[in-house]
Amino acid sequence: MPNNLDLVRTTFLADSLGLGPHWIYNQEKLARLYPEGTLTLDNPHSSYHPKRSKGQFTHFGDQMLVLLRSLTPTQAWSFPIFQSTWLKSMASYDGYIDGATKDSLENLPATPGSTSNDLSGASRIFPLFLLNLELPELIRAARQQTEMTHGDPLVIDTAEFLTRTIQHLSDGKDLAAALEQSAAASYPALPAVDWLQKAKDAASRNTPNETAAEFGLTCHIPEAFPATIQYLYRWLNNGAEKSSHALLQILSENNLAGGDTSARAMPLAAILSAAGCPLPAELYSQLDHASEIDQLLSLLTPQPATPPFEKITFPGANGDHLDARLELPTGPIRATALFAHCFTCGKASRAATAISRQLADQGIATLRFDFTGLGNSDGDFANTSFLSNVDDLLAAADHLRQTHAAPSLLIGHSLGGAAVLAAAGRIPELTHVATIGAPAEPAHVTHLFEDGLDEIQEKGKATVTLAGRPFTIGQKFLTDLQDHNQPEQIAALRKNLLILHSPTDNIVGIENAGQIYSAAKHPKSFLSLPQSDHLLTDPTQADYVANLIATWFTSR
Repeated sequence: MPNNLDLVRTTFLADSLGLGPHWIYNQEKLARLYPEGTLTLDNPHSSYHPKRSKGQFTHFGDQMLVLLRSLTPTQAWSFPIFQSTWLKSMASYDGYIDGATKDSLENLPATPGSTSNDLSGASRIFPLFLLNLELPELIRAARQQTEMTHGDPLVIDTAEFLTRTIQHLSDGKDLAAALEQSAAASYPALPAVDWLQKAKDAASRNTPNETAAEFGLTCHIPEAFPATIQYLYRWLNNGAEKSSHALLQILSENNLAGGDTSARAMPLAAILSAAGCPLPAELYSQLDHASEIDQLLSLLTPQPATPPFEKITFPGANGDHLDARLELPTGPIRATALFAHCFTCGKASRAATAISRQLADQGIATLRFDFTGLGNSDGDFANTSFLSNVDDLLAAADHLRQTHAAPSLLIGHSLGGAAVLAAAGRIPELTHVATIGAPAEPAHVTHLFEDGLDEIQEKGKATVTLAGRPFTIGQKFLTDLQDHNQPEQIAALRKNLLILHSPTDNIVGIENAGQIYSAAKHPKSFLSLPQSDHLLTDPTQADYVANLIATWFTSR
């Protein structure tokens, strides 16, 4: 299966490698200019490209770049967009204007823009392979792209032939079979079978230069088609080596033959890339437009699908609507889990997001939500407390019980870990509880706003700054912490317990994990997270934690 991104990159590189010898017909002169072959980029040595230098493109490569640019707005083939983009670009073009381009600038939007029979019209189709098109649609796009500026039926059919060849290679056929099956298709004008046999026979006699000169070195399709295909058969006859070196050697042989080097080089490079020859990446990086091409390719590269989820609201402990997101597996749901976020963090925290999605990837539907007064949930944070967080967790569990299935796994991060330890005994369906960086005593959290404790006790509330954001803490928060007996709750848990904690946690010290472990009855486990910080800011660590929890949970 070819890498279509590298196929396109290789095709641009081939045009730039063909710039130096482009439209020089004297093979002896080319041999003098390139005694080692055209294995590096070079300035043009003909008079046709006075404004171009090594690493840049001929007008063929520049027009292929126009095609690539035209695909990005919609990530689809649109003939009107291509035509508009081409006209705008070529009207102010500072490179060589060939006959097909000149006529097309005068005649478009009437199609075809010219009657040219130059191979180059079919040599710039390859960005179309970045689109998710079925073969009939891909052929139609390739023919339309070509016909816009090159109206000769032979060139339009050649665009289809090249499209079919690369598609056959994509389907796993070898190059010989791909060429033969493409030639066997029905074309209105192209004598593909005859020209293919002509190229195949020629590849077994004479030198590449002699054979190319015999066919003809001009742009015209009756000469350029067999002159191009013969190099593919030479590659096959020489062992079909799938290496970047072999690809460069074939392109060099083509360039040393002279004439319209780039129009032949581009389809050669695309087909050899599809056949398995890798991109000469270091050489490609030297192209002037490499960064732009890569950026455009990234826009056309399918992005990973957004994991399935349900957006949910449910009434919390105080009757406020709490905002939640249920991350869903793409396959069958093996179990349901509930995640409690860290103090003032919210459901969109890195840990909550990464862990919930990782668990969903492993078949565990996971609900994460914003506690009352945080994130997108309603309510006043100043009226909440640790115990109201516990009640919010119970409300979330009840919502899952009524709409999907009650959670069998409860996960809590930091103060959320303390909350799940307090809530777990009141969820009968629960079998497993996991804590991440949890304090043994919920009151531990007060050190985060100790400068405001006096004001809270005197005035009933105080605005404190946590993680750079202002929060109002009410007296109820402190009162509920004093009235709660966490060691008693942990001792009565009698669920499968997993304690995860970093020995370098500078927010909630590792001694808290030891105290939770000592208070809990079996079954219980402790795992150290030596590379993590308290908030799991490194996404790889969040994924690691999720995998640990999933493995522990599913191995029960």
